[in-house]
Amino acid sequence: MKALPLLVAVALAYSLVACATRPDTSHYVSLGTHRGYYILEPASPLRDKLGYGLAPVSDTADPLHRGYGNDVIAFRFNRAGLLIAPPAYIAQLKPDRDVTAHLSRMVQGTSTRAQIERMFPPGNQRLIQPDGGLLVYHDLPVYSALEDLTRTGGSR
Repeated sequence: MKALPLLVAVALAYSLVACATRPDTSHYVSLGTHRGYYILEPASPLRDKLGYGLAPVSDTADPLHRGYGNDVIAFRFNRAGLLIAPPAYIAQLKPDRDVTAHLSRMVQGTSTRAQIERMFPPGNQRLIQPDGGLLVYHDLPVYSALEDLTRTGGSR
């Protein structure tokens, strides 16, 4: 009989946690053969699975930044500087349409690092991969007015 209240408490706690977590909407956007990109949430397990766990995302919910943060676009290049994997857009809020339009023009095995760096600001972080290729992260500044308002009570 003592186990019943404990069981009820555990079930209640589990249901509250299940309600509090939102589903991960990370996904791949296919645009044809060798074309497409990932849209990833910062805490997505898919982000780590794809090898983008070190992406320098800064959260708009950080109290030190008051609504300001950054999304990140990640690119993998081979030694010759060709895009060898679908790019990943790690977005906190809704993905920017201009950025996704640029990503939709890229072709794996054809798009070069120079072409990509003309479309986006210079990569702020470069990691040499075990195969000699390069992983490049590009910052995209974002602002969430909602984060700013909820933290400051609506005033500055």
